[in-house]
Amino acid sequence: MKKSMKNGGFSLVELIIVIAIMAILVGVMAPQLIKYIEKTNISADAQLCDTVKRAIEVAMNDPEIIADTGSDNIRDDFTVPNDSFRIDRYGDSLAQSAFGKAVAETIGFNPFNGTTHSDYLKSHPASTSGIICVSVDSTGSHFAVYIAHSDKTGKKRDINVSNCHYDNLEDSDMIYVK
Repeated sequence: MKKSMKNGGFSLVELIIVIAIMAILVGVMAPQLIKYIEKTNISADAQLCDTVKRAIEVAMNDPEIIADTGSDNIRDDFTVPNDSFRIDRYGDSLAQSAFGKAVAETIGFNPFNGTTHSDYLKSHPASTSGIICVSVDSTGSHFAVYIAHSDKTGKKRDINVSNCHYDNLEDSDMIYVK
C-alpha cells in the first residue's frame, strides 16, 4: 500500500504571504481603531459632564435641599453671573450637606473631591489635572459643566482654562455640556 502525500499543509511561501497581508491590514486598521477609541472616551466624558450637570440641577430644585441651610452657599455659587470655578473647591465638607449627598448619590461618586476626578475620566486630558469645572452665564440662570485641560478633538492639547467662560465654550474645543 502506497501512501499519497498530496495534502502536506501550507508551504513556507504561502505562510509568509498570509503574514504579510495581515501585517498590512493591522497597519491600516490600527490608527483608525485608536481614533475610534479616543472618540468613544471623549463621548463618555461629555456624558459624565451631562450627568454631573443634571444631578446638580435636580439637587438645586429639590425642596428638601432648598430647605437645608447648609447647602445655601453652593446653590448660590451656581447662580453668580459670569462665575467660573472648579467643582472640587468645596472639598469633602460639601459631602456632608444635603446638596452634596444628593449629587453624589445621583452620580455615584463625590464630584466635590478633586482627587477622584481622574478615576472617572475616560479621555486623557493634556494635563494630569483634568478637573470638572462650572461656568455660569451672564444672567446667572444657566451654567455649563466642563473638564479642565481637555480637548474634544482628541489631539491632547492643553486648552487655556482662564478663557473658558460660559459664552466662550463653543469656541474652546473643551469637553463641556451646557
